[in-house]
Amino acid sequence: MSTEEKVESKVTASTSGTLSIGSTGSSAVGSSAENKENTDTTDHQRPKKKRRRRKIILNLKCQLCETGTKSVSYKDVYQLKKYTSVRGKIISTEKSGVCHKHQKQLTRAIKRARYLALLPYVAADK
Repeated sequence: MSTEEKVESKVTASTSGTLSIGSTGSSAVGSSAENKENTDTTDHQRPKKKRRRRKIILNLKCQLCETGTKSVSYKDVYQLKKYTSVRGKIISTEKSGVCHKHQKQLTRAIKRARYLALLPYVAADK
């Protein structure tokens, strides 16, 4: 017998509970109909709800403008740590309340301090 002449039999369970035995070629049509019946029951899922974005409304004033800071230095690590999260990420303008001008300076200074190994890129795992 060649491999083309071999026909594998398989047992498939119908929805009525009886067993039917057929070859793979002839049962493919029947099994696809059964699969359609099974998928129809799973297609009736609820549509996903759209997530609402949280708007952070904080009336913060730029602390750097109030103190009269003209430029942010990468050497002042203590000041830069105030504007990074626990994991080492840069805190956004909306959360920190820093103006656009100082946020750009902070970002540049934090990246320079990271490059010079004054600040970590990622928080240390414990």
